[in-house]
Amino acid sequence: MRDEATAAPADEAGVTASGSPYLQIEGLWKIFGEFVALQDVALDILPGEFVCFLGPSGCGKTTLLRAIAGLDPQTRGTIRQGGVDISSLPPSKRDFGIVFQSYALFPNLTVRKNIAFGLENTGRPKAEIEMRVSELLELVGLPEQGEKYPAQLSGGQQQRIALARAIAIDPGLLLLDEPLSALDAKVRVYLRHEIKELQRKLGVTTIMVTHDQEEALSMADRIVVMNHGVIEQIGTPTEIYRQPASLFVADFIGETNKVPSTFRGGSVKLGDVSITTGTAGIAEDTAVTVAIRPEDILPHSANETLSETANMLPVRITDMEFLGSYWRTHLHSDALGGVPLVANFSMNAVRRLALKPGTAMAVELPAERVLVFVQED
Repeated sequence: MRDEATAAPADEAGVTASGSPYLQIEGLWKIFGEFVALQDVALDILPGEFVCFLGPSGCGKTTLLRAIAGLDPQTRGTIRQGGVDISSLPPSKRDFGIVFQSYALFPNLTVRKNIAFGLENTGRPKAEIEMRVSELLELVGLPEQGEKYPAQLSGGQQQRIALARAIAIDPGLLLLDEPLSALDAKVRVYLRHEIKELQRKLGVTTIMVTHDQEEALSMADRIVVMNHGVIEQIGTPTEIYRQPASLFVADFIGETNKVPSTFRGGSVKLGDVSITTGTAGIAEDTAVTVAIRPEDILPHSANETLSETANMLPVRITDMEFLGSYWRTHLHSDALGGVPLVANFSMNAVRRLALKPGTAMAVELPAERVLVFVQED
């Protein structure tokens, strides 16, 4: 078991300074009959790191988590934890705690007994177990709930008790299988902050499975984006969002406008307009897809000439949706041949430019924000 007192200190991102991987996955495959759920997955996770497996339903993220836990062993491949090969070990011999989406609390046991369950199996003295349970109830902010039963708690409280039970035995690895998906939006936002703070305090290496992009971006030190059983990209939240490795990643993480085009001399043709990009290394006349996020489209008044600023595009507003902190604005441009654009304009910009449906205006597509991806056959 991991000793809290000797855990390496974490840096500002919550990742320990150690450069040696705590969990190493090499050549991992999982095959169900003729269906390949995981295909040659390789991944290193550092000690103290908070990593999110992110992707759509059926991408293989939960299968990978279950393989790490030994609950659904891989078809082939190697898993090492703390330098020890655990590939063939049963779950009971692996050093992890797990929290499921359904909480999986024992309904006939009190909160205290639920948390103590794993500790009792270690043969610790009763007094030590009682002290540890009290510490954990304090840690998750529920010191007065020990004698209640799970059914008497809210969903958010039940999830915190499930988390306390998972970390009771000081596991070296904490596995979270979509732990917040059954909760309402406000509770989810609160608990993701609480879980991240708790993980930083404990320094425990953590893997969380989620299909919620916002959850992954706000909690993870690194995100592993998966699709069809393979890893599309591994990176920090900023890298994943700003430098997506594929059109799938750009489209899955956040919102993206996509326009078919052709790459010529470092620029792309969007209908009648040539747009400069920061992309290089693509052959001339290659069919590409241009992607730009709604918040990266900058509004300008219609009387600004298109030559005053690079990458300007004449557009007309077709519809506007008020979303509190910004207006989601639907744009039409004859230059794009009918391909619509969606832009997120701030309230100040809408007020300054007097924007409304029907308004003719210009938008700027900053070169460093224009993403270009080669179209796949």
